[in-house]
Amino acid sequence: MHSAGPMGCIGKPLALMELRCVLAKLITKFDVKPAPGDDGTDLIQKSRDHFTIEPGPLNLCFTPRAATT
Repeated sequence: MHSAGPMGCIGKPLALMELRCVLAKLITKFDVKPAPGDDGTDLIQKSRDHFTIEPGPLNLCFTPRAATT
């Protein structure tokens, strides 16, 4: 069952567009890698499936990228 038509969220397209913009800025300005000692297993093992998924912890390190000319 989808939330579409008159029962859909009027702000969903705007929210998704904003998420795409923020994600694009993050991955172009930072190098992203798992935190030291984190291999991502907690994300898989501690995620809980309800009506929607509740992801487990994911620890990341963001390192600013060097400016290019």
